[in-house]
Amino acid sequence: MLNVMSRSERDRASKRMCAGCGSRAGREELVRLVVADAAPFIAVDLGRRLGGRGVSVHPRRDCIRSATQRGGLARALRALPRVEPESIERMIVEQLEKRVLGLLSSAQRRRSLALGAEAVRSALQAGRGDLLIRAKDSRGRVNELSRMATALGCTTATWRTKGSLGDAFGRSDLGVLLVMDRGIARAVVDCLSHIEALSEDG
Repeated sequence: MLNVMSRSERDRASKRMCAGCGSRAGREELVRLVVADAAPFIAVDLGRRLGGRGVSVHPRRDCIRSATQRGGLARALRALPRVEPESIERMIVEQLEKRVLGLLSSAQRRRSLALGAEAVRSALQAGRGDLLIRAKDSRGRVNELSRMATALGCTTATWRTKGSLGDAFGRSDLGVLLVMDRGIARAVVDCLSHIEALSEDG
């Protein structure tokens, strides 16, 4: 006999509980932390592909700290030794940064990435662009490009420095880039919002 799940049952099955706040959320809203069976160390599993015992947590400081300080994380991962929340936050940020660079590389392979002020300006003038990313230390022309992007309804974000953005793309420095793929732009914005929340002082 065929057993068909209702939509509400499917929705519930696709959700996970945050080990910090205890609320249920979609998998895409949570980060999976996993501990390997062979060794008591924790890893961040953004792709949800690693084996081992896993637990989900919102990528927010309050949830991560609640999960570690009140034992929700340790209980879920059983024999895991005490882990400081700051180290988990750093690991999540590192993985999110790698994911952003991977997404931007994918956009570049699809010819959906403009690098540098002139290339970004040309794309914006042609009415293209879903996400403009500017370096934290960019000035001058980049301010104008940000205004152009906003006027076109393009999302803008600030990330890294000109030097570190340049390193990622084989340049001496890079003050601005433009993503021209809506799906990639949306995924990058999600990652950057989590990075910002976890990088804030507090």
